[in-house]
Amino acid sequence: MFLLGAALALGFVVAARELSRAVTTLRERPNIRVKGSAERDVRAARASWSGTIAAQGATLPEAYAALDAASARVRGLVLQRGFAAGDVRLSSVSSESVHERDARGTATNRIESWRLSRSIRVESPDVSAVEALSVAATDLVGEGVEISSNAPEFVLTDLETLKKGLLEEATRNGHERARILAEGGGGGVGPLASVSQGVFQIVPRGSVEVSDYGAYDTTSIEKTIKAVVTLEYSIRR
Repeated sequence: MFLLGAALALGFVVAARELSRAVTTLRERPNIRVKGSAERDVRAARASWSGTIAAQGATLPEAYAALDAASARVRGLVLQRGFAAGDVRLSSVSSESVHERDARGTATNRIESWRLSRSIRVESPDVSAVEALSVAATDLVGEGVEISSNAPEFVLTDLETLKKGLLEEATRNGHERARILAEGGGGGVGPLASVSQGVFQIVPRGSVEVSDYGAYDTTSIEKTIKAVVTLEYSIRR
């Protein structure tokens, strides 16, 4: 019991000494740390859509003729919807042999047919038109065109400029918060001691999504970009 009491007493003494040292340090060099934030609603400036066109035939020439016709139909749809020829990119053709299977379902060495495919990609600043194209392309399936349509992607083209502006706003916001806190405690904001930039969050408009590693949403046209900075100021007494 004596040893326990002595240990507790020693602990209180050490804790009091550390607290006194912390208070003395704070009085000698008091700082305040705040977070500044800023956000801005933005609209995607460019969009892209891609899809895969496929066709099959008993021979390579037949399969290629079918793929060529399907590609022309898809490209025609793109041009009909007001896109320029330069907005469209068709990839090279990939081929795959389809082998005949025996009664047990095992593939044999005999080639039954050929399957060819190629991708198509459209890029344009007309983001609404690209969004509509991604839906319209799937309607070609009803015409016998084998096409898989990917979701469109919407991106910002002036991201660096937006980031600089938001960092400036977030810094002003952090300074204002520091001023309010300092004046509330009877002091004032002194020189900036340190600053660190947080990650940027680019999320769909109205989203509350937050990621420790940052976020860059490409699924929506209307977005919100957010910035956070951590600021540490000295306090004037």
